[in-house]
Amino acid sequence: MSPEGWRSDDPWLALASILESAKRGDYSHVSHLRQWILDKDCAPTLVSACLGLTADAGLDSDLEFLAELMLEAPPYLRIEACLAAQWSGVLWLIPFMVEAWRTLPRRADRAAVEANLTNLLDPVENEPEFFDSGLSDSQYKDAVDARLRELQNAYGSDRCSISGGEPIDLNKQAWLMRKALMPGDTETWIDWSNFLVWRRKFEVYSGVDCSSFYARNGDFQPLNAAAILDRYLASPQPFEVGKRYFFGHPLP
Repeated sequence: MSPEGWRSDDPWLALASILESAKRGDYSHVSHLRQWILDKDCAPTLVSACLGLTADAGLDSDLEFLAELMLEAPPYLRIEACLAAQWSGVLWLIPFMVEAWRTLPRRADRAAVEANLTNLLDPVENEPEFFDSGLSDSQYKDAVDARLRELQNAYGSDRCSISGGEPIDLNKQAWLMRKALMPGDTETWIDWSNFLVWRRKFEVYSGVDCSSFYARNGDFQPLNAAAILDRYLASPQPFEVGKRYFFGHPLP
């Protein structure tokens, strides 16, 4: 693909070019995605793809753009931006998610943002504290702020990237994914929603192709997933805990 492909008038070709550049550790063209995110005539799938890549491979200025969307965009785009903020995992974006949550009039939309906050702030093994909490708006904000202070004090920075209430440790996450696939008691319930979140983070950070996790009809293929995870765990990459990566390359 041409290195100038990001200039293409075809947004899908431009997106593909920006993705390939980011895979090589060049994030300089991610900001070019904003034009399609803001274009009301763009297909929703394109907007979602652009927001996803912004979250995964965006520089600080790109994450600031997500923050602006959460404050000022139409409701549908605020909700999408909150999901993107979840994928980025960066602590300093969470207050913007709460502000978006506070201004959304529909309960279903607020619940979608609560689910994003829960995936970030609630430890996986605990009952969710930040979803359907029954708290008032001010109480909910205070509860999130208190958790943020805990995390910032524990890890020393609001730039830390988190998931499941702790800084992202990708190699630990890969081990948890593999453990979830171990044959066990048939009465044991596996939270496949967590597995889907883990799988996305694993693929984005490591660059390992996880497409064979699923058959063409969409059915999950646990043996394929286990084989891919086993190969990775035999020679894991040296990821720094709490830092963002894209296809093995650190983000500044």
